[in-house]
Amino acid sequence: MTSVRFDTRVALVTGAGGGIGRAHALALAERGARVVVNDYAVSIKGDHEQDDRAQSVVNEIKALGGEAVANRDSVADPEGAAAMVTQALDTFGRIDIIVNNAGINASDAIQHEPGPAYQQHMAVHLEGQLLTVRAAWPHMERQRYGRIVNTSSAAALGFVQPDGTWYGSYAIAKGGVLAATRQQAGAGAAHNIKANAILPLAISRMVAPLIPGTTVLDYMERHTGPAHVALAAAVLASEQCPVSGQAFSLSGGRVARLVYASPLGYANPDLTPESVLANWDQVMGESDAEHRLLNFYEAVDNAFEYTLLQRAGIGAEVAL
Repeated sequence: MTSVRFDTRVALVTGAGGGIGRAHALALAERGARVVVNDYAVSIKGDHEQDDRAQSVVNEIKALGGEAVANRDSVADPEGAAAMVTQALDTFGRIDIIVNNAGINASDAIQHEPGPAYQQHMAVHLEGQLLTVRAAWPHMERQRYGRIVNTSSAAALGFVQPDGTWYGSYAIAKGGVLAATRQQAGAGAAHNIKANAILPLAISRMVAPLIPGTTVLDYMERHTGPAHVALAAAVLASEQCPVSGQAFSLSGGRVARLVYASPLGYANPDLTPESVLANWDQVMGESDAEHRLLNFYEAVDNAFEYTLLQRAGIGAEVAL
């Protein structure tokens, strides 16, 4: 079995003062990475606090024999994001890995968006990861090596809170992270820069208040600790990372690829609204006895769509 190590690598982990971020920082450091531990010290709603969580995690890493430095800048501030990367370069001489984990959750219901916290969610979750990557990109490109792990969420795919509220800005921002990850992967392919997204579920101060009842909360505390997420994500941060531009569900020791897929669908060169409705089972893929799914997440240009049309008999005579 191949050992996953980071002995020559330098990592920046944002939002690393607790929860999943802390677990990322510890997992990378325990396997040899030198780590910039970033935490702006805010509440889950984004209110600035005074405690120095970043330094606490640095102290843990040093106690284990690792190397780390604390950073207290905000990912939502372009100068702050750039300063994190500069600190990595000034302290350790390079930047190899970015784990974009920083986040808040003060989301309004979708029907009330954009609400008071909308811009804050965009700034932290989406723009924050763009800013850290933008600052590190020239260095990763120059050294022909980089690993980017962006934190999305199942909320991006549709998530309702226990009180029946459907997420707004939080979910929208996390959906943007999936799109940004795909684009970063494409741009980085020629430079050995790999970008992937994770959709983690672990007990944390952000998640705990959303858990209905003590039974589920007790289960999560026993079986879905942050360490499981960090250990799986370490593969995506490693030199051996086998993929780029993908997304993975991580929780409780389970790792699974997230796939955007399409059935063969309904195709008709003389399509009408009525014919679409009459053949809705084909649109939904319910009439395909083989239940074939076509993985659009692998497609990087329009040629794949043209192929599907030709397979359905539309313009099949054209050599594309």
